[in-house]
Order: sequence, then C-alpha cells, then structure tokens
Amino acid sequence: MRSLYSAVSSFLAACATLIATTSVATAQASEVRSCWLTHYTFVGKSEPQLRAIAQNIRNGGMNTVYVGMYSGQSTLWPSRAYKAAGGNWASSNIDYARDLCRIFHDEGLQVGAWFEYGLAVGLGSHPLAIAHPDWLARDIGGDPVTGENGGFVFLSPGNQPATDLLVAMVTELAQDYDFDDIQLDRIRWGRKSTGREYGYEAPTAALYLAQYGVNPPANVNDSQWVSFREGLVNSLMQRCFDAVKSANPTIVVSSAPTGSYGITQHMQRWSSWLAGGYMDLVMPQMYLTSLSSFQTEFQTCRTQAGPYLSKLGVGYRASDDTDWSLVQNQLNYARGQGVAHGALWVYHQYTAQIAIQDEIDHLPAPGGPWNASAVNPFVSSHSIQIVGDDADGAATYAETSGGWQASAQSGAMRFGSRVAPGTAPASVEWNLAVPRTGTYDVYVWYTAANNRNDTAQYTVHSYDETSVVPIDQRTNGSRWIRLGRFLFGQGPSAVRVSLTNTGADAAEWTSADAVKLVHAPEGENECATAPNTAGPGMLVGWSGTTSVSANNLVLVAEGGPPNSVGLFYYGAAATQVPFGNGFRCIGGSSWRLGPPQFLDANGNTLRFVNYTSPPMNSGGGAITAGIQRRFQFWYRNAAAGGAGFNLSDAVALTFTP
Repeated sequence: MRSLYSAVSSFLAACATLIATTSVATAQASEVRSCWLTHYTFVGKSEPQLRAIAQNIRNGGMNTVYVGMYSGQSTLWPSRAYKAAGGNWASSNIDYARDLCRIFHDEGLQVGAWFEYGLAVGLGSHPLAIAHPDWLARDIGGDPVTGENGGFVFLSPGNQPATDLLVAMVTELAQDYDFDDIQLDRIRWGRKSTGREYGYEAPTAALYLAQYGVNPPANVNDSQWVSFREGLVNSLMQRCFDAVKSANPTIVVSSAPTGSYGITQHMQRWSSWLAGGYMDLVMPQMYLTSLSSFQTEFQTCRTQAGPYLSKLGVGYRASDDTDWSLVQNQLNYARGQGVAHGALWVYHQYTAQIAIQDEIDHLPAPGGPWNASAVNPFVSSHSIQIVGDDADGAATYAETSGGWQASAQSGAMRFGSRVAPGTAPASVEWNLAVPRTGTYDVYVWYTAANNRNDTAQYTVHSYDETSVVPIDQRTNGSRWIRLGRFLFGQGPSAVRVSLTNTGADAAEWTSADAVKLVHAPEGENECATAPNTAGPGMLVGWSGTTSVSANNLVLVAEGGPPNSVGLFYYGAAATQVPFGNGFRCIGGSSWRLGPPQFLDANGNTLRFVNYTSPPMNSGGGAITAGIQRRFQFWYRNAAAGGAGFNLSDAVALTFTP
C-alpha cells in the first residue's frame, strides 16, 4: 500500500505541470457506423435468428442499427395513439420494440427506433386515411395522392390533430423503451412530380390566410409560400425533438432526410433543424450509383450543413447489384472530407441475398474504412431506460400472492394489465437487471378507475434502503407516475419494485401493469475516459443531492479492473491532459477524497462524501454552497502496461445550501 500512496502523492503534486508527452492508451474511433433494418427482416424471426443478424451487422464493423418501428403502414410496437386514431399494430402479442432493444443491446449494438413512415400514411386505402381524410395533404386540385411509392398519401404538417398523433407516437417510443436514438424519417411534404405541389388542404390554407391575409398562391414555387410550408415541417420536427428530450434527454434525435432535393422538392430544409438546435444528427440519403455523382451531392449537402458538420452523416445506398468497392470509395471520400458518420441502405431480404452482405464482408477488411472498431459518439453512457411489464413473463413480472386476473380496463402500457381484489392479500414483483450503478428515477404505470385502491403500496428496493410509496390508483392512470429517485447498484435481475394491495377494501381493486427505471445523473460528465483491461474505461456518477446541508452525496465509479485499488480526488478547474494510461481531467490544485479503496468484483466502487471532514471542511479543499467542483477516480491497472495506472472521466457538480 505504501507504493500506492507514493504514486498518488506524486500524481497530485505533478497535476499542474504535466505535459502531453505522457503515455496514453489508444482510444477507439468515434463515429456512427450503422444500417437500417426493415420490418421485412425481423418480423417472424426467432431470437436465435435475430441474434445471428445482429452478430452479422456487428462483424461488419458497425456499432448502430436503426430498426423500423413505423413502416409497412403498421407500428411495430403496441402504439396506443396510433390505434386510437384508426391505425393497426403489426402484432397483437409481440412487441418488437421491446424485443429488438433487448436482443441487439445484448449483442453490443446501439439501437435506434427508425420512424420510417413519418407523415406518410401509405396508400389511400389505409384505415387512417379513410378515417381522417381531412388530415391529408392535398394539391391545388384537392388530390392527396402523390407520385411516391405507388401512390402514397401524406398527413399534412399543417393539420394539428395529424401532427399531434405523430408527436404522441414518438413520445411513446421515447418513454416506453430503451432506445438510444429515435430517427425521424419522412417528416416532409410528399411529391407528385417536380415537388412542392402540396399544402392546399383547408387547415394549411387557413393558417396561411391568417398569417398573410391572402389565400395560398397557385405558384407552388412562390418564395413566401415555400418558406411558410417549410416552417410547418420545421415546427413539427422541433415538437418531436422536444417530446423526446422531455421524455428522456439522453436519447439521441436523428433524421435521414432526402438529400439536396429534400429542400428543392419536399420543403424539408434540414439545415434549419441543425441551426435551430433541435437535431442531434442528420444523415441525408445520398443514394448515387457513381463516385462522381456522389461527390457532387456530398458537397452540396456539406455546404448545407454549414458550421454543423460534426452533426452530418451520409446515407449510403447498398443494393444487390452494387459493387461493395463503390460504397467503400464513397465512404473513403466522405471520411476524407471530415464526415465519418454513415448508414447503409438497405438491410432486408427482397431477394435471396441480404442487400448489404458484400459491404459487411469487405468493409472491415485490413486497410478498409471500417476495419478498426468504433464507438457511437452521440449515444450517452447514461442512456439507460429499464422497463418491466406484466406481459414480460415470470422472469420479470412475478405474482407472488393473491388472486390476480386480467383487467378489462383500457389504457394498459402494452397489451394488457392485471388487477387483484382487496378480499385477500395480493402482491407482485418486478425483477430487473441494472447494467450500471447510479441514480435512477423510478416510475410506475397502472390503469385507473373509480374502484381502484387509493393507497396501493409500491416498494422500491434500492441499493441502501427499502422505500414504501403509496399511490392513489383512482386517478392519473395510463401514464408514467414518478415514485422518486433512488440509488441502485449494478447487478443481475433482482426485485427492484414490488406492489401490494395492503389497505384495499374488499370492493377496491389494485392494478399491476409496468414499472420503469431511468438513469438520471444530474451532474455533467466531461473529459475522456480511456480503455482498461476490463473494457472501454471507468465512468464517474453520483447519487443523493449536492446540498451541503443535506450531506448525502454519494460518488460512484464503475467499469474498472475488478478488485483493483484507487481513490477519488477533486478540484475546481477543467482540463484534459494525457496522464498515465488515461487523461487528467482536473487542473490546478486538487485534493484526495479519503483513503484508497478497492473496487468490487464487478469493477465498481462507492464513496459516501462527508462535507464535515477534511479536506472538504477547511482550506482550499472546502466545499460550500455556490461553488463547482470536479471529481475523478484514479486507479491501478498494472496489467495494461505503460504507466500501470489509469483515470476515469470526470463529473462536475455545483453545490447548493
């Protein structure tokens, strides 16, 4: 232990004067490498088949898959909003959103919900188009039929109920599933031939009249008329972005707009989304079949992206008759121009061969653009949302006592819910695995009715306490209700939330439906972690509060070598300087927070902070209300070679009274 103290002392003394020549581990590239996975591929597939698909994608050098959740005129999840509007589900008992998130995450992929159809309904015979003909975008002659996909009709961006439906559907995907990304497609006007023909339906015309005092002009390319209709698309995109971020701010919002012609024909000015701050990543479809035509289109889109080049990617077309080397050449060109993010279209089975198989086989080859592995830089390590539903089976939802039965009440989270009368004790448990130690907001979902239990007893089984939270189930049903914020330790499936009908009268029923844990760090993580012998690197988190008077802050470090030793330290200034096998994230003076401590068998550790003890209560290390401090974890990693020690990322916390 003496050598550890000596190393730490030397480290702290040298923090202010280190230079960038210090040994550092090689970090993975940061770029989105993805493909779109249509419903043609995964509907009807078994879990082993889905895992084989995921492994095939992963072996192709990709880190992200966008799975079609709204396509083929149906939703691939039990969308309450879509069904209420007259739409159909792809299955009455299979939730593809839930299953694909679980399976593809298990296989090491980031998973995006691809909202493919967007404003496109499908053919005019679709039940949604028949039930709501007033929702459809129409040309000056009143015709809603476009020249796209054999005659698709589109919902109008100027129709409030229609856009409300889309926002509600996107909100469901963000609230109810563990998606890393929600990718919005076809948020645009349809095209009959040359483009810009639509927008003459009554709701949009009325909006234009109210704003400009005249009816829409017959000239579809009138600049004011075009700008107005572009603004309606922009407004819908911003509403969708805000809905996702309100549900879970760690979820990425991306889009796959049409390329340069999206602006000239579909009034889809995606550059405004970037400039307006309501889009994290755009990957325009640049489906060109020669390198020269691709280069022209790429440069046009690159110019449109302007100062937001870091948020630009490319949608590449990979079809059965496309030589893999063309896609490789296009990739290499875009990467040489500073745009590494990309997605391959199309991964489905219209013919005997999966369309991008050539690319999967060749792109990761030595010297190829996707040879070395890469991480998706847009997806936060804090993007964790764990949902347990009564339809998930006994491993997740277990009725431990009582006469539980199917409920006839509408408003279930997925396919149904369960209820138990108050005539005898009844209880259920939700068993969930927690992938990362940290603070989580806990939510519950139930169906409400006048005869429900007004003191349903939910118990949260967190890391350091068991908390009972009574909920009145007579009101506020069919939505997520927050029970509070709790600390959970990383671990396999275990009871995280339970429910009893304690206190219910004989005539009162208790509803059991779903629970949700959402990782909820409040501090801002910064700086870079670096790979270690256990994985991609250590991360710092926290729970409790930053209130000095409450004195209940808990620091968390995870992802280190099991049973190794290290310590927390803190300071005021931010920096990022190579040091050891990682990066020093705290500049200037710094203070050690307590003695060294060992990581557990999972490579995690906790530190309960005490503001009344040195160095936090005196001198330069004192922490008082109104100041900000950064915390980092130093740890031994001798097997990694180099300096034999490494560092986590850092978290910045601002303290309150």
